[in-house]
Amino acid sequence: MPDQPHSPAVYLAGPDVFRQNAVEHGAQLVATCAQAGLKGLYPLDAELGAHTHDSPPSLAAAIASANMGLIRQSCAVIADLSPFRGPNVDDGTAFEIGYAHALGLPVFGYVCTGAHAAPYPERVRASGEKLTTITHDNRPTLVDETGMMVEDFGLPVNLMIATILHEPGHIFTSATAAIAAAATHLCSQNRP
Repeated sequence: MPDQPHSPAVYLAGPDVFRQNAVEHGAQLVATCAQAGLKGLYPLDAELGAHTHDSPPSLAAAIASANMGLIRQSCAVIADLSPFRGPNVDDGTAFEIGYAHALGLPVFGYVCTGAHAAPYPERVRASGEKLTTITHDNRPTLVDETGMMVEDFGLPVNLMIATILHEPGHIFTSATAAIAAAATHLCSQNRP
């Protein structure tokens, strides 16, 4: 179903904006949304004109404001939860997920790596961290090289993200699958 004038808008969160081909990648995600009957809103959609800002912090504030505005225009968020520069979700994406949740928007998460099915400690190990098991409160507990405990609830990402997903703990294996799930959900909400 192609994008219609009144298609539900979805915000496309993720670290894809750091790709060298970010604009083209975003256009592909937006096209996938349109095929599912959704209007994809990509973080680089806002025309900010970097040359019109007097400082990098001023431009950064404009980007943050524009992206929050796109989230407020949306009916859902589709978020890339792939490990980014370590075992965790991109910081900006984590903020956008929390912001969307605070607005009452459903969040559909996906990953582009094989890390989706593995519990969080496996993502930490895959990032190169050496984990050790200690006994804490009379139970085995994983700690990292600095002695900090590593959460292990059997979830693939931090509990604060995993538990607010539309299907708590469920992460899709591709953007296409997350977009399809969001389309199905949003279409079922709009039925008479």
